[in-house]
Amino acid sequence: MNTINDKLKFFKKFIFETSVIIIGISISFWLNNTQAKAENSRKEIQLLKAVQLNINEIEVYVLNREEKLTAENELMDYLSANWNNINYDSVTKVLLTGGNTKSFHNLFLDYREFHPPISEITSIIEDGSLALISNNEIKLKIISLLDNHLEFLNQNVSSEIALQQEFRIALLQSDNQEIKAILKTSQNELRERFYQEDDFTEKTRSELLAINKLNSGENYLSLKIRQRFFVMYYLDAFKSKLKELEEEVNAELALKHK
Repeated sequence: MNTINDKLKFFKKFIFETSVIIIGISISFWLNNTQAKAENSRKEIQLLKAVQLNINEIEVYVLNREEKLTAENELMDYLSANWNNINYDSVTKVLLTGGNTKSFHNLFLDYREFHPPISEITSIIEDGSLALISNNEIKLKIISLLDNHLEFLNQNVSSEIALQQEFRIALLQSDNQEIKAILKTSQNELRERFYQEDDFTEKTRSELLAINKLNSGENYLSLKIRQRFFVMYYLDAFKSKLKELEEEVNAELALKHK
């Protein structure tokens, strides 16, 4: 009889101790899981704030680039429409006061690249941090922004650059003395022209006259206007997708802070 009671007591004790252990493990697991979720949430908020700041930086860059391109577009449209009847005095004045927004060199010799400060958003894809973001819409918009919209925009910017480089090669191969005079410059001259530190009225006017005499000059401008249209189109699409991402990130951060 005692043996049976002893066995029963032992069995109850075993059940109790086992239950305590299981409960302890469960509580420990729950605490660890809760802490892990809290840590992941903290990291996600930090990540979203970093993306938010990066978006603001990109928007400033895009606005600045858009203003320059739009101003240059207006000048290109005028020159194209009035190639045989250019008001040299007016255009020369515009180029003299345009800095690097409206300049002869940027219009016919140099080119505009597109390098938004997008390193923060790029890095979260490369290092796997994107997985910490729980909102799938944000993840999809980030991927679409980089892999589609930025890629399409850069492809068209590259096409415009290639066009301008081909025109430069044609100028380099020219024996025309007026063209040689256009290309001849120095570091000091470029700085003085961009920062309006000296009067280059006559040289700017002579540059316009020399380019105007080239059939390739008019053709180049026409092709550049065509290519610029697509640059502006994809720039606008990039801006729209960036704004969508910004709104999604702002909304997610607002929910996280409730």
